[in-house]
Amino acid sequence: MKTQTINFTKKAIASLPIPTKEKNQVVYYDSGSKDGLCLIVSYGGSKTFYAYMKYQGMPKRIKIGKFGHVELETARRKAHTMRERAICGEDPAQERFDELHDMTLKEYYEKVYLPVHSLTHKKQKTQINDNATFRNHLSVFHNRQMRTISRDEVARHHNFLRQTVSSYTANRMLALIRHMYNKAYECGFPKRFENPTDGIKMFREISRDRFLRDDELKRLFDALNNEPNDVFKNYVLISLYSGQRRSNVLSLRWSQIDLVNGFIYLSDTKNGEPMQVPIIEQLRELLLKIKQNSNSSWVLPSEQSASGHLEEPKRAWKSLLRRANIDNLRLHDLRRTMGSYQAITGASMNVIGRSLGHKSTAATAIYARLSADPVRASMQKAVDRMINSV
Repeated sequence: MKTQTINFTKKAIASLPIPTKEKNQVVYYDSGSKDGLCLIVSYGGSKTFYAYMKYQGMPKRIKIGKFGHVELETARRKAHTMRERAICGEDPAQERFDELHDMTLKEYYEKVYLPVHSLTHKKQKTQINDNATFRNHLSVFHNRQMRTISRDEVARHHNFLRQTVSSYTANRMLALIRHMYNKAYECGFPKRFENPTDGIKMFREISRDRFLRDDELKRLFDALNNEPNDVFKNYVLISLYSGQRRSNVLSLRWSQIDLVNGFIYLSDTKNGEPMQVPIIEQLRELLLKIKQNSNSSWVLPSEQSASGHLEEPKRAWKSLLRRANIDNLRLHDLRRTMGSYQAITGASMNVIGRSLGHKSTAATAIYARLSADPVRASMQKAVDRMINSV
């Protein structure tokens, strides 16, 4: 691990280079502090303040917090306090342990989990989902000290959410609080207090297999022909023809579309891997038509949204379904319709998974039960041949 000494300023820290090789770290010591304040810059881009000192003859490096979430002067004060504790024979890390020991779940979420982990390592959509889960489904524990929350209480709340909301919601609550405690241990939460989610199993979630049937597709297309909002109409058709996730379709830019080679390039996907989406002929014709009448960088522009593109068209979607006389269909089911018809027409699970950008085979497994029609057709064809040959 490389070490250097510099004078810490906000500007100097912000401009520090990121190590170019994985597992590499660089430690910078603050020449403006006599209390052992240092900063570790990691390969992933994180810059974290630590206090370095000796306690009972042994060197200790104690985490203070990430640069950007902890101010430089605050880090210097904390390093000074820890050094004074060590000189007086007290464990300099005890203050950090004591803080976590007495925190309520809400205090920990807002002061530690959110800035140190969520805002640093999670995607924005995941952050939004976590915030909603914490606000709506963990409020019963908000004002409880973390060390007092028991496994039985969490298990009862997990079951309550399954009965009153859904198994999916109950599992997301359990996953979030489990992760919060695991990260708390990394930050110094005493390990003598158990993770209250230990031993609690996730409920089985039944995967949704709703997609547009033949008669529904006809009614949907008829309703789309009379749709007054062209941008929303284009969103529905692009979703059907590409099978991509709502967020990726809504935020499409023309710079991501290659009509010559026939690909849509998605760099920010749910599974974290970029992908190339083949453009089928119907989609190509639609995109050419949109482009001819557009001067925006967005494929689906909107003057009403802050982002500049169409966002959450739930009201228009409900109106469309009402006119098409279609019930129980979600926006995500447009994506599922592509996978379902691929399965019905005999595509392999591998092909379906690749076209939808699934990272695991489990995500594609729901389409396996839809692929019986081509199997049945081939069996019928074989039996018809047997009978006709007699």
